[in-house]
Amino acid sequence: MVDPIQLTFDIAGNTFGLALPAALWALLFLLAWERPAFAESVGFGRWAFWLLLPGALLASFALLPIAPVSYDWVAVSLAGAIFPLLVGALGFGRAAPPLGRSLALYLAVLTVEAALLLVLVLPATASLAAAFAVGGLSTGAGQVLLVLVAAVIAAGVAFAILTRRAGDPRAGPAAGAPWVVAFSIALTTGVLLGTFAASSAIPGVGIVEDFPEYLLPPIAAGVVAVAVAPRLFPGREGYALPIAYFSTTFGVLLGADLLRQPPLYGTGPAGLYTIGGAGVLDLVYLSGLLALGTAYLVHRGLGRPLTPADVAARVARPGPYGLLVLAFRAGARGDLAASLEAADQASREAARQAHRLLDLPEAPADRPWQGLPVPGWVVADQANLDAVARSGTTDSREGFRAWLTARWLVNLGRELGLRRFATVDRRAAAFGVDLAVVTLPAVAVWSAIAVLTPGDLVSLLTNVGFNAAIYGFVAVAFLFLVLSETVTGTSPGKRALGLAVRDRTMQAPSFPAALLRNVSILPILTVLGIGGALAVSFVLKPSGLASLTIVGVTLPAGLLATGTILIFVLGGIGLLGALGALSIALTSERQRLGDVWAGTWVVRAVPVPPPISRPGPVPAPAPPAPSGPTRTS
Repeated sequence: MVDPIQLTFDIAGNTFGLALPAALWALLFLLAWERPAFAESVGFGRWAFWLLLPGALLASFALLPIAPVSYDWVAVSLAGAIFPLLVGALGFGRAAPPLGRSLALYLAVLTVEAALLLVLVLPATASLAAAFAVGGLSTGAGQVLLVLVAAVIAAGVAFAILTRRAGDPRAGPAAGAPWVVAFSIALTTGVLLGTFAASSAIPGVGIVEDFPEYLLPPIAAGVVAVAVAPRLFPGREGYALPIAYFSTTFGVLLGADLLRQPPLYGTGPAGLYTIGGAGVLDLVYLSGLLALGTAYLVHRGLGRPLTPADVAARVARPGPYGLLVLAFRAGARGDLAASLEAADQASREAARQAHRLLDLPEAPADRPWQGLPVPGWVVADQANLDAVARSGTTDSREGFRAWLTARWLVNLGRELGLRRFATVDRRAAAFGVDLAVVTLPAVAVWSAIAVLTPGDLVSLLTNVGFNAAIYGFVAVAFLFLVLSETVTGTSPGKRALGLAVRDRTMQAPSFPAALLRNVSILPILTVLGIGGALAVSFVLKPSGLASLTIVGVTLPAGLLATGTILIFVLGGIGLLGALGALSIALTSERQRLGDVWAGTWVVRAVPVPPPISRPGPVPAPAPPAPSGPTRTS
């Protein structure tokens, strides 16, 4: 007989499970694009959206192996765990500066607490849990009660120690940082306990949590964070959002993946157990976003302003072409003052960018083109544009001519710096070297596992260590390139070809920027990792494969299979690489998709001075700028 209540819950759970990710992504998008200054100040600007949505989707097969346990392997997913934790950590640093000290203190306390709780859930402590199962409670309920008591005591002691000499939060972020760390630990512990109580480990399936129980801890965390925000962040209540996100993400990771996984180890066939293994559908990934969305909606519902939580935080300035787009949009809606200002900023930014790309000293503010190899009429045009921007105009035709002048100057600045950008062929060659550097050690590891694994091809392909090495290659190669660019500003292949990665200030990219720019190569690493490992397995484990005779020539089937796989691998890499090359060729600053997201360039390490030239015909020199409104040339 069908239970209508259970059927209703099942339908509601499935519907909600399908709709929740899309709703959270939409909220994250609207937050980053509609309230960019606020979103950036609390750590959820556009870079967070790019990393958590397309970046996480592209990283679905990137698993970082941690250690073997019994005959199982434990790994952590970049998409389902590492990316959310990195976004949360940077937002946590905004709320509790400085990031290094606050994060180290938070992680140290949680490590001690998690280690204590982990001991309590190991099979060896089952008798202790049974002792707590009094009054007809099961051993599982006794274990939950035991963890609850220990977690509350540990969090209470940590809170008392951290706040003993804490300053007044009203004195500023640094003074209130110990309170933020202590509150975050308490909130994380609450989410941990709720998640642990509602989840269960099923051998052969993994860790599961039913609807609607898995919604309660994140929603509660978002509400509590906003409720406490006025006392914790006076005047900066928006910091409740990153605290809710970070505490929930860590709490779910500890309450489910850490405390519920040990009973799964060694309970059946060898398996690869992954923290955040469901990627963008994992509770570690979704719970933080749900807490963020709840905090945001409650924040709005209480009528609190969506101004930057930290007035010093601002959205990064767009490049010259981005400013031109802003100027055009402002003119189209009739805001000529904003259009003229953005157009003037675009031409000035183009001049500053050309100076940076050519390694020239910065020009004076009133003469942005000074020192650049440009004809004299450029200076006159800039002066006219400055005058119109200062005085303003009510004539839409005048505003459009100013925009055309700005576009001309921006194109000129691009031509000056274009030779500094790396060409498609040099970038392709550098990337080929990088792939060789990260792949050759992986081939050695795959070969060693293949040789040491007894049995035939099927035995190798079902070997947990071999599969961990395949998916681990994607994660390790990706992180190697990210760290290489963060530390040295280049990669082995780029260094060999005389190239470097730079942001718009011509500095080496930050870790978030390097991380974001490299997520677009994850599909190539995935194709290479899976295809390369399969090719190695067919070469070294050909047993069970028959030979094949073609035109009277007998060839090993393993060799043919290897060749076929390599053709597909090279074809996949070629197709994905062609899309990247097309992006580089079509963008104004020779950027592939990851560079556009991260705001980075790949440039020649040593600039090549451009010749004195101008694109197109030379217009007549503009007259000197008058003090009042004037027309641009």
